Amino acid sequence: MPIKEIECYNCGTKLKKKVLESINISENPRQKKEIIQGKINFSYCPECKTKISHKTHILLSYLDPPRWIWLVDKKHQNPRYQEEFFRSIVPESYSGLINQEMVFVEFGEQCDCLNFILDNKQPQNSNDWLNLGKILTGEKAIECFKKALRLDQTLAEAKKLLNDELDKLKSHS
Repeated sequence: MPIKEIECYNCGTKLKKKVLESINISENPRQKKEIIQGKINFSYCPECKTKISHKTHILLSYLDPPRWIWLVDKKHQNPRYQEEFFRSIVPESYSGLINQEMVFVEFGEQCDCLNFILDNKQPQNSNDWLNLGKILTGEKAIECFKKALRLDQTLAEAKKLLNDELDKLKSHS
């Protein structure tokens, strides 16, 4: 794990921190708990106590079957960002060989619904679908919000998030 100099965006203090760029979950299954608990790639500035992300993204990989899951800082949660990012990472000729997913997280915050992504399991109730949709974007997020609404028509938050995501897709096309 490389040590890099990180600068606090709030006060300019420079710190040297370990920065994870990728984790092979197949080889390091214990790190999954740290990922879900939000304990990777962030620290607090010793001067102003601001939370600092060490990197905007980290790659989680599985070997069998080949699967890449990109954890990306929530500030980039947009279908356009995802599309451009994937195009820049894997050449089109290889895109069919690797199943890629992108999940948007707040580094330093616990995210229990990552279990659904990491374990490739289906949510069981409307709140699980709602929370899963909050860390996705585009068609995948829309599908989660629709499933949450099918299970519970009273979820006003799901309706709002569904409309917000549809608006993002409209502005993207």
